[in-house]
Amino acid sequence: MTTAPQIHRGQFIQSLAEGDQVLEHYRVVRKVVKTSRKGDQYLDFDLVDRTGQINAKLFGQNGSVNDVVATYNDAFDAGDVIRVDGIVDVFNGKLQLIVKRLRRSTEDEVDDRLFERASERPLEDMERELADVIGSLENDFVRKLAGAVFGDEAFYRRFLVAPAATRLHHAYRSGLVEHTLSLIAAADRLLPAYPEIDRDVVVASILFHDSGKTEELGEKAGDEYTVEGTMVGHVYLGARRVERAMDAIPDFPRALRVHILHCVLSHHGSREYGAPVEPASLEALFVHHLDNLDAKIANARGALAADINAKSAFTDPSLAGAVFQRYFKGESFLDPEN
Repeated sequence: MTTAPQIHRGQFIQSLAEGDQVLEHYRVVRKVVKTSRKGDQYLDFDLVDRTGQINAKLFGQNGSVNDVVATYNDAFDAGDVIRVDGIVDVFNGKLQLIVKRLRRSTEDEVDDRLFERASERPLEDMERELADVIGSLENDFVRKLAGAVFGDEAFYRRFLVAPAATRLHHAYRSGLVEHTLSLIAAADRLLPAYPEIDRDVVVASILFHDSGKTEELGEKAGDEYTVEGTMVGHVYLGARRVERAMDAIPDFPRALRVHILHCVLSHHGSREYGAPVEPASLEALFVHHLDNLDAKIANARGALAADINAKSAFTDPSLAGAVFQRYFKGESFLDPEN
């Protein structure tokens, strides 16, 4: 007799509250074995669905403190979808899931649409906008270059669905194209204030600046870095892709080549943050600061949306990931009644 699959019950992470009993399928994006101050081992892992992320812990039970690691550590890995049985708790102002039991979900219980968060913008709209942006480039060489890079079908399809990061900003399906188009829209609003800046160089550099993330990041939002991504990083991978496309275009101007590559290589702003070179042109400075602004705003929006501590005027800094920044929740907290 075949057991019917335990289908998703609709307990999405964004809707969870303290005290909720949870029996649901979620996707694992991180898993580590930790040791408590008492010397007891436990599993610490992060779970996601299309609405958000929550930290989970699995401790030993009934006196078998360390058996939990031996029992469950080999039962699942990061990237798996698992069915968990547990209760929602609050620790340091954040929700966490205390798991009692878990198992790896079966193939017929897994639907990626439930576990992978995606951009709220329709992908078809972003595809059209991307095509319009490329078509708006006035310099023939720049337009040919963009056409060559995005004319690679495998790259283009990956670019459309890739996240822009693992956690810090736009860390969801199609986050990369959303982030890229957001930068170009902001650039077109600001460029009239700086008429000496070359729009074609700026737009091309924005189109290419995070293109290496299609190789740096895993297939799905929340995946860890690929081996090549960890070893050499997306800045180099993107510049390599662009330079190869330049090599295939006859008589591509040397000055234009160097300038666009410089903007791509310097978009992180400083060596401290992974830039091989620092911005040395107006266009490179413009691209770097726009990229930093868009990423930081997206990070703040995510932390504000995820914070559940209604009594605090600021978000928990851990919600901002490695940025570790507290964000102010609004002027209502300056009201004497609060």
